[in-house]
Amino acid sequence: MLGKSWRFIDTGISNGFLNMAVDEAMLDAHLKDFVPPTLRVYRWSPPALSIGYFQSLEEDVLQQRCSQMGIDIVRRITGGRSVFHHDELTYSVVASERYGLPKSTAHSYKLLNEGLIAAYGILGLEVCLVPSEKWLSSAACFSSAGLADLTFEGRKIAGSAQFRKGDTLLQHGSLPISLDAQLYLSLLRFPAESGRVKVSTAFSKKATSISEILGSQIGWQELKNALFTGFQKGLGIELHEETLTPEEHDLSQKLAREKYSTLLWNYYGRDNSERAQSAIPEAASLVP
Repeated sequence: MLGKSWRFIDTGISNGFLNMAVDEAMLDAHLKDFVPPTLRVYRWSPPALSIGYFQSLEEDVLQQRCSQMGIDIVRRITGGRSVFHHDELTYSVVASERYGLPKSTAHSYKLLNEGLIAAYGILGLEVCLVPSEKWLSSAACFSSAGLADLTFEGRKIAGSAQFRKGDTLLQHGSLPISLDAQLYLSLLRFPAESGRVKVSTAFSKKATSISEILGSQIGWQELKNALFTGFQKGLGIELHEETLTPEEHDLSQKLAREKYSTLLWNYYGRDNSERAQSAIPEAASLVP
């Protein structure tokens, strides 16, 4: 049984560096048992491209193109491939085995996705965990669906990723309201232009968005309300609207400044690296 009482936090709109920092600050607070399990929702401005922890920024991303378009680049602590955060609502969950979270990665994904499935159901969308066929190797996350992802009639509609520390888990994911596949793929590096064309042609057959399925634009507030109700229904919990604690706020500001906006982190996945410092002596940040 999961702990019944959870926090629900809407942190509004922030840049990608702070958004990732808040997720880690919440993880740290729950790991220390300072706060209960939490469901958070947030949005992005400016748009951002987040890359998975094990991805190569240099090999997979057209950095100059992102800069020209005013798009931030930030490395996540979770794995997976790149995600373009634009017209979407993003969610994150921190929870732990102390509160009944399954130890198994597969079982914890299945449990938390019950909240997402219920939320989509409220919107009139019947989604499931059955993955679509993996069709192309690409730096783009929405090019295929797997264990952590939700599909609608075989097309990916939501992607999630996890990070564990001790008995505590962070799961966050992208819930696209609409998708601009051409813009997204224009930010990624391909070995040959023919590869970009091939992925672009097939993308619409393997990925979709809420508005595309519904045939009308949905607002983020409606999606937020569906998540609030869906997680309570799907997980059998009670959500209470709260805000970040002062400690979470302060730590997230520190992490955004000293970790997530630095080239040391975004190039090498390290907080401090002599190799990175010698390789990039004059660059300290990816903040425009």
